[in-house]
Formats: sequence, structure tokens, C-alpha cells
Amino acid sequence: MAFICLDIECLYIFLLCTAFGYTLPSNMEIKVNPPQDFEIVDPGYLGYLYLQWQPPLAVDNFKECTIEYELKYRNTDSESWKTIVTKNLHYKDGFDLNKGVEAKIHTLLSRHCTNGSEVQSSFSEATYWKPEQGSLETKIQDMDCVYYNWQYLLCSWKPGIGVQFDTNYNLFYWYEGLDNVLQCVDYIKENGKNIGCKFPNLESSDYKDFFICVNGSSESKPVRSSYFIFQLQNIVKPLPPDYLSLTVKNSFDIDLKWSIPKGPIPSRCFIYEILFTEDNSWMTNTVENEMHITRMLNESQEFCFSVRSKVNIYCSDDGIWSEWSDEQCWEGDGWKENLTFFMIPFGIVSLFVLLLTCLLLHKQKTLRKSIFHMKKEVFSHQETLC
Repeated sequence: MAFICLDIECLYIFLLCTAFGYTLPSNMEIKVNPPQDFEIVDPGYLGYLYLQWQPPLAVDNFKECTIEYELKYRNTDSESWKTIVTKNLHYKDGFDLNKGVEAKIHTLLSRHCTNGSEVQSSFSEATYWKPEQGSLETKIQDMDCVYYNWQYLLCSWKPGIGVQFDTNYNLFYWYEGLDNVLQCVDYIKENGKNIGCKFPNLESSDYKDFFICVNGSSESKPVRSSYFIFQLQNIVKPLPPDYLSLTVKNSFDIDLKWSIPKGPIPSRCFIYEILFTEDNSWMTNTVENEMHITRMLNESQEFCFSVRSKVNIYCSDDGIWSEWSDEQCWEGDGWKENLTFFMIPFGIVSLFVLLLTCLLLHKQKTLRKSIFHMKKEVFSHQETLC
């Protein structure tokens, strides 16, 4: 009660001084109370929590002042606080429910009604922990979600360690725009157990937190739930380019081009990684779908490249590289050298065979002439005898 009276007395003195053109002495202290009924509320959206509070006591004493609230919050394992300043009495954000949540808030008075000094209250604090059941080993393992080509989402996981044979898992999800939490309707199964989910078309789900909970059921013992939060544009895996072309000038200047990957991703959202293969391999990046390079040496007679794609930093904070495209190669002028290498011995052999053939034909012709002359002499000798 005395604290409230002190606030009223200070405000009265301040208004009186202001009315008569006086300023408050520097040693006059103005105090304000912290917000009331500060709490963290879970509406059941798998990690999307409400932080809400009520105005401080004796707030009517500061009707001429702008009252703001500085809110700090984080998951309990985080080293840094997220901070916002607001005039509202509530705030909403996403949290990892695998961990605890802590928040604190205090009241701020604007400088124009506090003689230019900063006036703030002490902090009100609140915490929240999701009730846990089941041992840590029963949680799913190796959760992996990929948003393929910015079109369809697929998540997969492995069962927990040492879970009972009758254990099965179910996936639930929510994002802003959905009226309620939804359950997966197209599970990926292995031996009759759910090990993944193929999501339906997700409308208006980009650039906002996407919440997932995978819980389990077993008649033997309880199963620990797992919570995940991410944004879909940060887990996109696009297609690779399906057409590559390579033009070489003078064996040194090379122009490379490739098609923009198919699908709904805008061309401005791509970054490409190009893998070159000559005597050794090297890589480089570009946001264009073409590139010009100059070879410093012309020792290698083969030059190959392949390309993969990823969503760039202008459209997402992160992403997943596509598979590599088929390789496109240029074989250089080596075929001419190889042709020369094979033609020279082939020509020598052919010439040798030709000479040998001519020699045999010549010998055959000479032999025929000899036989003919021998027959003629024998015939002439027979005529003489007659």
C-alpha cells in the first residue's frame, strides 16, 4: 500500500511541477510496477505458445505516459534470449516442447513523462514444461523431413530403442492457417508399423513455423512424444537440371549452360554447384544457369561437368542439395592424335602387304612365263623328231 501511495505522490509532484514550469529534481525517483498475472499458455498447437499478462498495478497513475512491455523468452537450453518490445498484453511464438520454456517481462515508461530518464519495473517470470511420459529411449530416432521440389513433404523416422513389439507411432502437425491439429492420413509402413508420413498438399504453409509431434502407443508401457519445429522453405530439395550443354572454342574457352530445374521453384531462387572433372576435380558456385570458363592448360583431352541445385539465401535460410545431374563431357582433339597413332602403323602394314602382293604376283607372272617357254620348247622338239 505504501508503494502505491509513493507512486501517486511522485506523479502528483511531477504534474504540479510541470504545470508551473518546473522540472523534477534529478534525485526524484519514479517507480512503476511489473505486469500482473504473467503466464505461458499451451493452446494445444504442438509448440505454438501464448505468453500473456495484465497491466501493472496503479497503471491509471500514468495515463499520460506510453506504457510498453519488454518481453524476453527462450527454450531452457538456449544461451540467448529473444527480446521484443510491445504495447500489447500478449505475444505468440513457437517453441521446442522437447525442452522447457522460460520467459520474463517488465514494464517500461516512455522518457517524455519521466524527465528523460528510463524507468522500468522489476521482472515478472514464468516457465512452462510439457508433461512427459515414457522413458527417453522410447522416442523415435533419426527424424528426417524433406520438402521435395517445394511440392510435397515426406518425413521418416526409426522406432525407439528397445520398444515393445506392439508399439506404433502417430504423427500430428499444425501451422498457422489450420483450424485444428491434423493427423497424418498416408503413413509409410514397414512390417505393419508406421515409419514415416507422406503429407497432402500443404496450402499457404511456407515462411511460417511448421509444428510436428510424433507420439506412440503401447499396451506395455508409455511412449515419449517427440516435437519438431521448422519452416518448409528451409528443407526444400529441388530437382537437378535435366539438360546440359558444353561449347568449346580453341580447346581453351568453354561455355557451359544448363536448364532450370522443373517445378514451381522460381528461377531466381536457385544456386548451382558445378563439378568439373579434368585431370582432377574441382567445384564452384553460381546463381546463373550458365558459365564461361577458360582453361589454363590444354593437357587433358577430356573435360566433363555436372550440376546440382539448391534454394538460395534469397528464398530460404537453408536447403538441401539436389542429386547431381548426368555428366556432360567434351573429348577434345585427342581422337585426331589417336587416329594418327593408329593410321601410321596401319599404313606401313598395308604398304608392306601391297609390296608383298606385288612381289608375289610378279614372281607368279615370271613363273608362268618360264613354264610357257618350257612347254613351247618341248613342243618344238617333238615336231623336229617327227
